Amino acid sequence: MSTYFRNAGHQVITCSTQNALELFAGLRDAPDIIFLAIDFEKKAYKVTQYAKEHGKYAHTCFIAMVLQEEKKDIQLALSGSNVRYLVKPFHIQDALALVSAPLPGAAASSGTRIVERDGT
Repeated sequence: MSTYFRNAGHQVITCSTQNALELFAGLRDAPDIIFLAIDFEKKAYKVTQYAKEHGKYAHTCFIAMVLQEEKKDIQLALSGSNVRYLVKPFHIQDALALVSAPLPGAAASSGTRIVERDGT
């Protein structure tokens, strides 16, 4: 997925949840979009919690990659966040459609920055 979005002209950073939290502390600008691979340990929730606690992430869109049977629970856990969902398995075109859709409250940019959580 990273290669696909890089080839489409987007800046992509791929990292674990812990590395994402460390990375966010040093970022000057918030990413436009963050992909979260929600696994059974639910560690990715730490990323959304961090974003809720830091105002500069108010307009960051989260795309949660989830299993259909988990979607309802995850929607409850992520309520109040700017979250879109990709139900696994999905086609890369579905992800591109979400990235291409207008982001609420975000200024248009020529190269959307995407942080993709790698599932570790």
